[in-house]
Amino acid sequence: MASTSSGAVQRPVSSLGGNFTPHRPLWRRPAVLIGLVLALLLTAGGWALWSFLGDDSPKPGKKAGDQAGSAGSVAWWAKARTKPDDKVAQSLGTWTTSTLVVKAEPDVVTAYDIRTGEKKWSFLLTGSLCAASRDTEGNVAVVAVMFGSHCLNLKAIDLRDGHRVWDELLVEEKDAGDNLDPDKWGKSGPKLAVHDGHVYTAWKDGEQTRSLADGKRVDQQKQNACEWADAAGGKQLIAITYCGDREIKIRSLDPRKLDKPRWSTSLKRNDGFVSVISTDPLVLSQSPGTGGDDSRYDFVVLDPQSGKEKTRVPYNSYWRLGECFLSTSGCTGALADKDALYVAGQGVTMAYDLTTGKERWTYKGDANRVAIPVAVRKGQLATFIPATPDRPGRTAYVSAATGKEVRTVDHSDNERDRKNEAVMGKAPGAPRLVNDRLLLTNDGPIGSEDDGTIFAISAPDA
Repeated sequence: MASTSSGAVQRPVSSLGGNFTPHRPLWRRPAVLIGLVLALLLTAGGWALWSFLGDDSPKPGKKAGDQAGSAGSVAWWAKARTKPDDKVAQSLGTWTTSTLVVKAEPDVVTAYDIRTGEKKWSFLLTGSLCAASRDTEGNVAVVAVMFGSHCLNLKAIDLRDGHRVWDELLVEEKDAGDNLDPDKWGKSGPKLAVHDGHVYTAWKDGEQTRSLADGKRVDQQKQNACEWADAAGGKQLIAITYCGDREIKIRSLDPRKLDKPRWSTSLKRNDGFVSVISTDPLVLSQSPGTGGDDSRYDFVVLDPQSGKEKTRVPYNSYWRLGECFLSTSGCTGALADKDALYVAGQGVTMAYDLTTGKERWTYKGDANRVAIPVAVRKGQLATFIPATPDRPGRTAYVSAATGKEVRTVDHSDNERDRKNEAVMGKAPGAPRLVNDRLLLTNDGPIGSEDDGTIFAISAPDA
């Protein structure tokens, strides 16, 4: 595999084509050879510019002036590296370890030091990125890239040093069919989820599990072609399918026996969509509306043992959820933690009890901007209020028990910083708070080299 590693140990792939013998292994196939040659050529041509605006902006691994370590300052950022002619140009996949944030882009995966932005390792993909797991297990994530005209090539990546744990085809290309072809799969491409030592792949007319350790296939089932398929991992493996116009089928799966779900339930379709906010606790968003910017979303809490509805948090007109059907599942602006749900609103963050569905408290922030819940740490909820081109952003910490403000960190008031934060604050992808860094990431389409992938703001503990 081609690599542009920066000091990282690149180990050999442990398993290539293990389930496809006596067929040729992946590295001997023409499409992969072409990809390897292109990767080498691209590597020789250099990497990418890192700043959004101007050469004097901070680069990864370099501080943004004397105040870079101060709370609210821009610690670093990373700009996308794109191939404009790609049919599939998505930046799906952001994962973290104890010290790294790892970002997948249309044709490359790169790891940065969370605090400094220094590039630690990277490698070019042998095809365009077309799917990525939201979850990780044992510091391993899984992506899918194009193989020929289909989204087939699964790669398990060790996030600590970037080596490929294994590299396999989902199915043989001759057996792939239209539902794994981006030009023909319609509303839903394949989805990946990691759970209990397995990676699960769902597509419109099939599902499969493989061992996360070696990539060997564990189970596979074919199903009637559906309009949409989705999946989420972590504490549970949840599969969602939209087959027909009345019901949304939700299953909790045993990755070893896909035909025998742990439980199965359904919600009324109502022309809406379901997205998994969390699998622990098990919280879904459901849109009973007809789509569009004014969609009404309820939140549904399910019993993790039976799938039965425990309670429902009904739509509130104050909510401002951003995009609520991300390719990586979840809603920008909704966060579940133990027994509480936090939802972004216009000028507020609202907290709800997951047992009763009733509102616990409302935190009032800036009346003109949303307040996005990011993380719960040490009994405090961190909320992100994005910058506008003429107003700096801020991070507010409020008591998770009462909603009372504990402290507020104002972000950089530099014009470039405000504009860049405003752009990244609107990018599809949930903000993260990791190791004293507020990370704004792009987990959606990459339209040009001007699009950013990570914007890191200094957010130290008090």
